[in-house]
Amino acid sequence: MKRFYDDGENSIFVQSYDAFYSPKMPQTPVGDIDFYAGVAREAGGNVLELACGTGRVALPLAELGFNVTGVDLSEGLLSIAKHKAAGLPIAAQQRLRFVQQNMTDLELGELFEVVLVPFHSFQHLLTSELQIRALEAIHRHIRPGGRLVLDLVEFHIDLLSEKLVPPRSRTAIDEPSGRRFVRELLNTRYDHFAQTEHNVWRFSEIGDKGEILREERRDLVLRWTHRWELRHLLARCAFSVEAEYSDYGYSPPTYGKELLVVARAG
Repeated sequence: MKRFYDDGENSIFVQSYDAFYSPKMPQTPVGDIDFYAGVAREAGGNVLELACGTGRVALPLAELGFNVTGVDLSEGLLSIAKHKAAGLPIAAQQRLRFVQQNMTDLELGELFEVVLVPFHSFQHLLTSELQIRALEAIHRHIRPGGRLVLDLVEFHIDLLSEKLVPPRSRTAIDEPSGRRFVRELLNTRYDHFAQTEHNVWRFSEIGDKGEILREERRDLVLRWTHRWELRHLLARCAFSVEAEYSDYGYSPPTYGKELLVVARAG
């Protein structure tokens, strides 16, 4: 079975990505771009976004006037990001670049004032060793006093004990093409010792008569990190926590919600 973010631009997962994370979909973050823009304005300078996907955050930040480098492992998602960027005004295009690299092994030859890891992407790092490698790589690319923003989700005990079951199926329409996609959660397993959630997803493209045109399965594994555990990881890698929020409206930390951390590089 394919890992979640592996594959080229012809996979159903890649082609349906923007449909499932459009502003109309309930799982899409609300207000995060304004939040990141606020951090970038305060810090000043260039922005590095890790796990940028199809450019949902990077493109509007470039339109707002920031110089943005987007990094992702997925060639397919980056190809869509580049295609979308070609439709931006020339000035915004000139403020954007996309690079295919792993956040644990960054080699960009540049320092940034702000580094963003949006929408739970840090949780794809499945061990503390990988988390430390990523944080050390980020520290090598951030100016002293620069800001790192991590957006995680703190798994609630009701979810981990399977008392709370997330939605198992969603349908999305790709607005430019009108293509219809279905995403189904087939199986979930928790490894409480490793702090990982293992999900098996099926992605399908649906025809005009409701028939399945294509389908593929994906294995998604995420690691949850507790609030104080994250603070220790950041301190070990020479970051100090400046602020913590439970949403993009600057609400104070709350158990079982977003774990949104702004840290300063020492």
